Parts: sequence; structure tokens; C-alpha cells
Amino acid sequence: MSPLAAFITRRMLQSIPLLFVVIVISFTLIHTAPGDPTYFLVGEISNEEFIRAVRARFGLDRPLYEQFLVYISNVARGDLGYSLLKSQSVTSLILARIPATIILVATSMLLAVLAGIILGVISSTRKGIAGVLASLVSLVGVSVPTFWFGQILLLLLAVRLDLFPISGMTDIRAQYSGLAYLWDLAYHLVLPAITLASFNIAFITKLTRVSMLEALAEDYVTTARSKGLHERTIVVRHALRNALLPVTTYTGLTIGVLLAGAILTETVFSWPGMGSLLYDSLRLRDYPVMLGIFIYVSVIVVAANLVVDILYGILDPRIRTR
Repeated sequence: MSPLAAFITRRMLQSIPLLFVVIVISFTLIHTAPGDPTYFLVGEISNEEFIRAVRARFGLDRPLYEQFLVYISNVARGDLGYSLLKSQSVTSLILARIPATIILVATSMLLAVLAGIILGVISSTRKGIAGVLASLVSLVGVSVPTFWFGQILLLLLAVRLDLFPISGMTDIRAQYSGLAYLWDLAYHLVLPAITLASFNIAFITKLTRVSMLEALAEDYVTTARSKGLHERTIVVRHALRNALLPVTTYTGLTIGVLLAGAILTETVFSWPGMGSLLYDSLRLRDYPVMLGIFIYVSVIVVAANLVVDILYGILDPRIRTR
């Protein structure tokens, strides 16, 4: 087995206890938080006997450790349970919402990486107005709260100027298909994707700028310039490749942050993804749905970090020998 393959296998095995710890912490925090889903289930009924019967029906009257043992045994069989407030399994609810969230998060990450790298390279290699503007964009993006920025975009570009739709993932009044559907989806995706990507664009810009300045000061860049190589070749083929290493690491680590930020973004733009589902579940204390979302998010984050490790090994050959 090659060093890189051994490294990937080791990381995959390490993810198993990590996921277990996430389940334990999530289960404990959710079940000990204030609020009782029983009162959302019974509605206006105040009969204590009926409330006790409902709690017994859903196992909410058992000690916490018994509830956890039952839950973890079900999860081991791939059963995440049923929603307390909807007549659907947790898996079906999440699978119905996860494509929308993946589309939003993936688009935002792609936008953040491309824009951040380009602006970071510009701000580190150009001293004129272009470099100043790139640094200004980075400063503003880090300082402005994401949810506030989304509301400003919504009020300005959607409500006031009517350039983009106010909410939703597609136009519910039309039944598009094929390219027309993809165009409508992209049209609705613009504002949520920019909102979710704004902070990461700024941070990746700053990270790329610092990494590029360090790389451009290295001896191998001086050697490349002494050989008469074109400045663009030096920047792109030599300095940028090494400067991308911290950006790659940050990209993997920020997947979880993006998924968390999607909750606010999806709420602001009524985007039908896991974020809005989690918000409703938190508001109504739907324990199984909340836990199911946390498990899915944990799996996605672990998988994303594994992909980053592979890319890191490709970009930095030294990883393969460890």
C-alpha cells in the first residue's frame, strides 16, 4: 500500500469514533435543552394523562441513557427514526432537502474559491487601483455579517430593483424543464450563493494574498526570474501552486461553516434545503429530525475533509512519504 493510500485509510478509520462522539454530544445537548416536543404534539390539549400517554408512546418518558441506547442501536441499522411532528421518516425528509443545500453550498464554495484566489493574486501582485480594490473587498467581506448582507441584497436587488427573485429555488408558477429549468434554478441561486460565499471570498482573498507574498519571496521564485521566465508563468505555475496549500486546507475545514451558515441564508431567501428544515425542527423541538440532520452534516464534513486530504497529497508530494 502506498503512503498516500495508507494515510487515506487511516483517516477513514479515525472518522468512525469521531462520528460517534458527534452523535453523543448532539443527542445530549438536544435532549437536555429547554423545551418539550410533547406540547407541540398535543396542541391545545392540556389533559395531563393524555400528555403522559404521548410521552410514553414516543419513549420520551424513559431515562436519557435508555433513549440514547435505543437511538444508537437504530442508527447502527441505518434507521434515523420518524419525525415527531410529520408522518415521514427522518431519512426521507432529509433526502428531499439535501439536494437543494448541496447545490447552494457547492455553488457558494466554488464561487468563494475562484473569486478569493483571483482577488488574492491580484492584491499580492499589483500595487495599483486593482490591488487596493481587491484588499477593500476582502476587508468589507470579513466585517459584514452574512445574514445582514443577504437582507441588503434582497431589499436592493430583488425588492427595489426587481432584478432577481425574492425567494424560492424555482418559479412555482411555471413548469420548466431541461435548460429552461436549469436557467431558472441559476437565476434563483444568484443572491443566496453570493450571500453565503461573501465571508469566504473575503477570507480566501486574505489567505491567498498572504500565501502569495510568502511564496513570491522564496528562493525558487528568484531562481525562476533569473532564468528569464515570464512573470505570469512564475506567478501561476510556481508561486500559486504552493500558495494554494493553505487555501485547500481552509476549503475543507469551512464546509461545516458553510452548512451552518446555510441555515440563516436559506431562511432569509426561503431556500428549501436542510437549513430551513433544521430551523423548523429547532423551533418545534423535533428531536429525531435535528439529530438526523446533524449526522448527515457530520458525514458530509468528514467526507469533505477526506477529499481535501487527498488533494493536499496531490499538491504536496511530501504528504505521500509520511
